[in-house]
Amino acid sequence: MMTLIGEIDTLIKPIVEGAGYKLVKVELGFQNRTQVFTVTIDKEGGVSVEDCAAVSRLIDPILDEKDLIKRKYFLVVSSPGIK
Repeated sequence: MMTLIGEIDTLIKPIVEGAGYKLVKVELGFQNRTQVFTVTIDKEGGVSVEDCAAVSRLIDPILDEKDLIKRKYFLVVSSPGIK
């Protein structure tokens, strides 16, 4: 049986990669008492804030539709940072 992270990765990876990004990591955790779902993306030349927003807009409706994360959560799309 696939873990929740694995299911989410399988669900969003084709969407993220279809938009020209690499899906680096999917994490689900807590910050204070809020569940935080973090998707880390990358692309040649780096990732901008606009890239993160674009990917967020792409995957948010899919996550809502599939309802894999049963608790209320905060979606964060980020980059791996400076290399």
